[in-house]
Amino acid sequence: MKRLLAMLALALTFWGFSFATADAAIPDDVQKLLDTKKCQVCILNEADLSNTDLNGANLKIAVLTGANLVGADLSNANLMLTDMEGANLSGATLAGAQMNGANLPNANLSGADLSNVEMTQANLTDANLSNTDLSGAVMLSVTLGTANLEGANLKGANLRGVNRSMVRFCNTTMPDGSVENRDC
Repeated sequence: MKRLLAMLALALTFWGFSFATADAAIPDDVQKLLDTKKCQVCILNEADLSNTDLNGANLKIAVLTGANLVGADLSNANLMLTDMEGANLSGATLAGAQMNGANLPNANLSGADLSNVEMTQANLTDANLSNTDLSGAVMLSVTLGTANLEGANLKGANLRGVNRSMVRFCNTTMPDGSVENRDC
């Protein structure tokens, strides 16, 4: 846990500097990712990576704010401490991805496959998670804010330490298999 907090502090320091200097993706970083599937600490803001095969990619501490990842395959990817604020991941496959400490406020994850993803202490504030498969996900201490989980599947997910008071639940399959309809 101490190591995760130290990495988060390092990432926040990095993000503070990168936001001030980079408005768009660095072309060399995009090419590096496409060629090697390894691009730690890369600047990929607003990059168009839609329908890209990034299965197993290492994007640890990368910055993908506003990136287009519609339909991308990020299965088993390392997205720890990655910043994807406002990114569009609708229909993307992230099954088995490591997303501990990832930052995804206002991200669009509608219809995405996040089954068996590990995202302890991730920030999903106000994210669109409608019709998302989160079955078996480890979501310890995830921040959701007013996230939309309409039609989402949370069966078998671990939501310990998650404040769900403002989350939209409508036809949402909860971890125990029951269906929640409080916001329909």
